[in-house]
Amino acid sequence: MTRRPRLIYVASSFPYGRNDTFFGPEVRELDRQGVELLVVPMRPRGELTTGDAARWSVQKPLLDREIVLHALAEALRAPRRTLSLLQLLLRSPAPKVLARNLAAFPKALWLARLARRWNADHIHAHWAGPPSTAGMLAARLSGVPWSFTAHATEIYANNLLDEKCRSAAFVRFVALAMMERARQAAPGVDESRWTLLRLGLELPAERPLPVNDPAVLLLAASFTGGKGHLVLLDAVRRLAAEGQRLEVWFAGTGPHAEETARHAHRLGLDEMVRFHGYVPNAEVLDWLASGKVDVVVLPSDSEGVPVSLIEALAYGVPAVGSGVGGVPELLGEGCGELVPPRDHAALAAALAGLLASPERRAGYARAGRARVERDFAVEGVVARLRELMGFGTGE
Repeated sequence: MTRRPRLIYVASSFPYGRNDTFFGPEVRELDRQGVELLVVPMRPRGELTTGDAARWSVQKPLLDREIVLHALAEALRAPRRTLSLLQLLLRSPAPKVLARNLAAFPKALWLARLARRWNADHIHAHWAGPPSTAGMLAARLSGVPWSFTAHATEIYANNLLDEKCRSAAFVRFVALAMMERARQAAPGVDESRWTLLRLGLELPAERPLPVNDPAVLLLAASFTGGKGHLVLLDAVRRLAAEGQRLEVWFAGTGPHAEETARHAHRLGLDEMVRFHGYVPNAEVLDWLASGKVDVVVLPSDSEGVPVSLIEALAYGVPAVGSGVGGVPELLGEGCGELVPPRDHAALAAALAGLLASPERRAGYARAGRARVERDFAVEGVVARLRELMGFGTGE
């Protein structure tokens, strides 16, 4: 019987915490397609939020006694190579980047030992920051091929990006805009192994177009700077003044939640706005599946390809987003509404036109669903990942 290919899957915190939950579909599909997995979060912060991934996960902190001992053993096994890798880290472009890479160094050595002892066939890291640094170092020490996925804003830090692109078997970007971001961050970077491969999503059954009275707008994002919560509130105030019946649902937590609530109060929108706090992804998907949400909105300043908008399209819910990052690649060509960032008047006009036209909403729902089926269906995404990793086409 042929041995299943073995993959070490390095993430930031997945399957713990609230930030990396969108890796779940890809991990489940890798397992379904016959890949044996070890999921290694660099810093497994918070509670387990993707429960079915626990059986693959190696829950180790960034540093503990075992990691120190194994790192020392690895350094003694290959002292010159270990020293050369440490010298490589010293080329990090900024003190903050250097500090984060040095913090990940012992776990990278531990990861190399794990990869060799487990007979891993490939290491894949998510994020162009410390997880991919650890993946690269572990690969060089263990001799196991490696690759990484670059997602969004972490690309700007240029965390040894050229070195990673030259040493990886392939470099996956989730959007063409992220490729351009990498070119800007590291001029002259080696692009010979770059590939575009979208985030994988489990496709639900098609559902009828949602229609609620009042219409429900959902913004599912953390309350951090630049996600557009205040922009949406300003747009809704315009719409309310014109007699539009609306509810706004915010799903998420973060440092600007109280500021957002105060802004809603100043605008007189308390009765229209619901702050749900942290909502597990499964519950958000249930809202979409049951038709509770009419439009998903994300008027942010900077994005990769937002999972909340991909999920909206998958469920046939119209979406409105700012024309930044990879959002035009998702919502362009009739798949959704694009508006300028920080422009509440344009957002209000887009929402008014969308809510007034069932035909436009239906058109977006059809086109958006077709785009997700073509580019984001997890079965095809993982089949392509298997090919890139040299695992064949699956079972």
